[in-house]
Amino acid sequence: MEEKVKEAIQAYDKIASLYADYTFPKLLQFQLNKFISLLIGKKILDAGCGPGRDLLYFKEEGLDVTGIDISRGMLRECKRRTGITGLQIDMREMSFKDNMFDGVWCMASFSDIPKEDNSKVINEFYRILKRGGVIYIAVKEGSGMEIVKKKKYNDMPRIYVYYKQTELEDLLKKKFVILTSNTIDDQGTSWVEIFAKKI
Repeated sequence: MEEKVKEAIQAYDKIASLYADYTFPKLLQFQLNKFISLLIGKKILDAGCGPGRDLLYFKEEGLDVTGIDISRGMLRECKRRTGITGLQIDMREMSFKDNMFDGVWCMASFSDIPKEDNSKVINEFYRILKRGGVIYIAVKEGSGMEIVKKKKYNDMPRIYVYYKQTELEDLLKKKFVILTSNTIDDQGTSWVEIFAKKI
């Protein structure tokens, strides 16, 4: 599985510019503003920031935001498009101090984590969040995992790890209190999105 992760990172490195072109116009304004409204402070982490679409929004809203991504290509694209320098960090093992952030925003990138490592990531999110801190996670809805190749991304292979709504809820409930949990449709793709809090 680790080999598949490395292949996916290489794919993201190569398609960073194409990915940014496609995703930058798709701003999730409702979710971003809801997340901001739930924060107890202004220090947040964009976990899997990619080319920086949401990172830029948070910065423009006056938040103290740190972006991380495992793909160097994505971080280069982020710097080019937003002027923000993200950090190359694996969500499974982050170097941040305990209780450092007021919020963690994790849009889509949790779907890149193999399921055998998902608890590790949730534990890391819990560790770095302050008490009362908020987390937002959105993943593609479904079962299992597959390697996906899309023509618009030059058929580069990427891991998609899918979750049922109850499955993601159960994972988060081990550490967090669920605030809201929904399954939404976006142009034919079903997404599970959850807001939760560390108490």
